[in-house]
Amino acid sequence: MNYMETAKLLGFSDAAIMNTRDLVFKPEYRKFCEENRCGCYNVNPACPPKSGTVKEMMQEALKYQKTLVLQTIQDKDMDYKKAKLSHNKLTEKLALQMVDSGNEDILIMSAGPYKHYSCMSAYCVDAQKMADAVGMACWGTDDKIRYFSQILFEPCGSKI
Repeated sequence: MNYMETAKLLGFSDAAIMNTRDLVFKPEYRKFCEENRCGCYNVNPACPPKSGTVKEMMQEALKYQKTLVLQTIQDKDMDYKKAKLSHNKLTEKLALQMVDSGNEDILIMSAGPYKHYSCMSAYCVDAQKMADAVGMACWGTDDKIRYFSQILFEPCGSKI
């Protein structure tokens, strides 16, 4: 299964694979969770503090060798909650396909908390540096909103 090709066929705007060790973690980003900007702090088990400390979450992420970076691009006039939900549903669908193809050990970082998945912010991932590393735009002047998620995995001999 070619993960990037499958992601694009599902509807992602872009997809790329990077080494997980190249992700940049910024522990100071945890303050955004603590400020409860999304309303899920200390409510959703996938969110801090229940999800774990920054160090614990970073250690869990770094157990995986590869990261599949997923992006969708939406017009600013679209309902951002629906767009984010759609992005997360696509991420979950792709993850299930990866599991079905034999890659059972994966970790999802969603675009905002989703079900039992912690978001990239809870993991304190620097989205700009991640996007730069794979050649994707994170912010733009084109009236578009870009959503990101990740599926961390171990290569299992399949075509990635």
